[in-house]
Parts: sequence; C-alpha cells; structure tokens
Amino acid sequence: MYVARSKITDLEAEIATLKGKVEEAQADKERVEDELNAHMVNKDKDLATKDVEIVELKHRLFEAHDKNESLEIDLEVEKVKVETAKETK
Repeated sequence: MYVARSKITDLEAEIATLKGKVEEAQADKERVEDELNAHMVNKDKDLATKDVEIVELKHRLFEAHDKNESLEIDLEVEKVKVETAKETK
C-alpha cells in the first residue's frame, strides 16, 4: 500500500510538472503569435505606404510626361515662328 501511495504521489508530481511545461509552452506560443501578428500588421502598413508612394510617383511621372509633350509642342511652334520670320525677311 505504501509503494502504491508513493507511486501515486510521484505520478501526481510528474503531472504537475508536465502541466507547468504545457502552460509555459502555451504562453510561449501565444507570445510568438502576438509577435507574428504585430509583424504582419507592420508589414501591411509598410505595403500600404509603398502603394501610396507608387501611386504618387506614377502621378508625377505622368505629369512630367505631359509637361514634356507640351514643351515639345511649344518648341515646334517656336521653330515654325522662326522659320516663318526668316522667310518673311
């Protein structure tokens, strides 16, 4: 009877130790999940910021392209004026 009681006590102690380890592992798992979620949120924010930056850069590129075309047209107009003025003289 004493041996059986001793075994039961040992097993109960082992169960308590294993429960502690399981709780620690669960806490570690939750901590890692929280860190991963925070990391993903930061990455999403970074991506959103980059998307806005890309849109702005595309807008500036189109504006520069339009301005370039306008300047080319103005240059052609000035060339025609100069040629017309030369022909008039």
